[in-house]
Amino acid sequence: MSHSLLEQTALAPEFIKEAWKKARQSVGHLKSFLSEGIEEIHITGCGDSYYAASSLEFAFTVWAKTLTRVGPALTVGRYRIPEIGEQKRRTLVIGISASGEIARTIEAIEIAKSLGALTMGFTSDPESSLATTADAFLSLPTPDLPHGPGLISYLGSLLMGYAICSLLTSDQSSEHISRSIEGVPVELERWMSEEQSRGRSFAKRIAGRENIVFLGSGPGRGSSMFSAAKIVESAGVSAWGQDVEEWAHIEYFSEPTTMPTWLLSAEGRSIGREREIETAARAIGRQLLVSRWSGWQGLDPRTREAISPLLLWAGPVAYAAELARILGEEPFRGFGGGRSHAEGGGASKIRSSERASSVKITEW
Repeated sequence: MSHSLLEQTALAPEFIKEAWKKARQSVGHLKSFLSEGIEEIHITGCGDSYYAASSLEFAFTVWAKTLTRVGPALTVGRYRIPEIGEQKRRTLVIGISASGEIARTIEAIEIAKSLGALTMGFTSDPESSLATTADAFLSLPTPDLPHGPGLISYLGSLLMGYAICSLLTSDQSSEHISRSIEGVPVELERWMSEEQSRGRSFAKRIAGRENIVFLGSGPGRGSSMFSAAKIVESAGVSAWGQDVEEWAHIEYFSEPTTMPTWLLSAEGRSIGREREIETAARAIGRQLLVSRWSGWQGLDPRTREAISPLLLWAGPVAYAAELARILGEEPFRGFGGGRSHAEGGGASKIRSSERASSVKITEW
């Protein structure tokens, strides 16, 4: 049976093409909602949705030209939003959740709304709790897929974010963003053909339960975390995403020396440091793989880096699916060992966890 990630990979170019059209059409009604002079944006979510938020931070910063902060929903909802200050109506809080039912993300939106901030949800379900709780929402439907680690939903979250960026920027920049993303499906087809092969080969070379670390800078940091999540979800192997500079301070000293390490790069603002880290990793004996996307002719470096999360997943996703095949693992460890299918994990209570109330907030 084909791995769900492989099926989603095959669908990805066409999904991006069609979903971007829908996203662009959907944001028009939000123009007046976002015309109040947003001074600060907070984007949050859990799991893949948090990684999508991290991947979008740079795009919002350079295109919307607005201070943008990203964090996991527990941090944003309970520690950041309650301390926003007096200009709450000039603050936009965006919660991302494909299902629209994740407790911590809904909680962050509820808290922000109760304190007077503007709130928005990104979801695939227009009737979800997130959509009905937030002041406004964007929704992109996703195709019916076999149960497994998400990819299409992550791409949909990215596209909704880029669509909001296009609304918050000038008309000229908006058209530039749109044309650039319209070029992604064809480029993705080309990029995937090589990256999938490299990912499968890397999995066969390692062929075991060795931990792996993914590295990324800027938007690539979100890509690194998303990539690591697919390994954990697909094969049950420990993996994590790390900032390129932080690797030099932490994982550089870890054992074993042959630890698999994968650098994801869009040849952007950190390219010089990335090359130094590549040299360092090889010098100490790491099993190193580098995915370096250089875009296409005429694509400016800032845009290339901003939209790179739409492509940098290709090799790691193929690695995840192949490693699961080699190890004979079911996605999410078959929900064994005390876990269950209920709400995506059972005891973790990611949907039914008790949410903080506005009464409690005043006591913090």
